[in-house]
Amino acid sequence: MKHAIRKSFLMAVALGLLAGPAVAAGEGHDHGSMPGMADDMTGMMAEMDRQMADTSAFGHKGDAAKATRTVEIEAADIRFGTTGLSFNVGETVRFVVVNNGEQPHEFTIGDTAYQETARKMMRHMIEMGMDPAAPEHAAMHAPAGNTLTLDAGETKELVWTFTRAGTFEFSCNLIGHSEVGMKGRIVVG
Repeated sequence: MKHAIRKSFLMAVALGLLAGPAVAAGEGHDHGSMPGMADDMTGMMAEMDRQMADTSAFGHKGDAAKATRTVEIEAADIRFGTTGLSFNVGETVRFVVVNNGEQPHEFTIGDTAYQETARKMMRHMIEMGMDPAAPEHAAMHAPAGNTLTLDAGETKELVWTFTRAGTFEFSCNLIGHSEVGMKGRIVVG
């Protein structure tokens, strides 16, 4: 059964990746064809996709050659090694995230609304039988560039440019992680 669910998930992701340019252009992709997706959920999921593709409220994927600072963040079970960071508007930062825990984790940069949408999307993925720790989940986030998924023992990098002043957060949106405190605050001034 698990193999069948994973195969269905891989097919859904492959369809989503093929539709990637359409998503970037604001056209979305056909959620109705995804396994476990009822027709009435199609519009809701398309709206969540649109919200998760829009990072304009807090920045955009950065150019590694323009990074002015590197910040290492440890992810462990179930916490981040830091709970607060400060940056300047316009600053491009290389985040090196190390998962020293025994389970997968996620590192997502966003404002409060973005993080809430990411957690809703994660719950819906679970309800549809998808594995949020699978590599295909990371591929779904690649276009926006503000999320890493890490298996236990993995280290990955994310480069981000903060374009607006405000208070934002980084979070692990795997089910239950953020809710027990696996998140931190980012102040951009």
